[in-house]
Amino acid sequence: MKTRAFRNLTAATIVAVLAAAIVAHAQQGTLSAADKQQRLEMESELQRIAVVDRKVMLPMPDGVRLATDIYRPKNASGKVPTIWVRTPYNFNFWDVHNGVPADMSAMLTAVKKGYAYVVQNERGHFFSEGNYDILGSKTDGFNTVDWLTKQAWSNGKVGTTGCSSTHRPLPRLS
Repeated sequence: MKTRAFRNLTAATIVAVLAAAIVAHAQQGTLSAADKQQRLEMESELQRIAVVDRKVMLPMPDGVRLATDIYRPKNASGKVPTIWVRTPYNFNFWDVHNGVPADMSAMLTAVKKGYAYVVQNERGHFFSEGNYDILGSKTDGFNTVDWLTKQAWSNGKVGTTGCSSTHRPLPRLS
């Protein structure tokens, strides 16, 4: 009986150690040193040329707040158009697994071309409050576009891009 218990304990220990090793390996970054350096330089450049507002909690009429990051040109000569992305995926700027900023190339490209770039978590995802609905809130998109067009830095023009989850028709603004 003691031999059987010892074997079971040994097998369980081996399985636990292997599982811990697999998890530790999966959590390690996969970027090369050069890629990490490029990410750091990209973030540094973005900070130099853009006004960066991260985790702005944009209030919706029902009181729910949606996490929104805003990147806009520092040296714009006037109001700028906006590229807006709404996503259920984590848009956090920090790549935890690799210990460096995430790929900020979309934000950097937009700002260099004179656009504001705004990324927002859908309701109920990551930093945004509220409950997620598979079909999405019918008014969050409208309310966000309305808010974006009324910002002092906005010229009132908003274009959208994003993943399949985010491509739902928005009500037309008058």
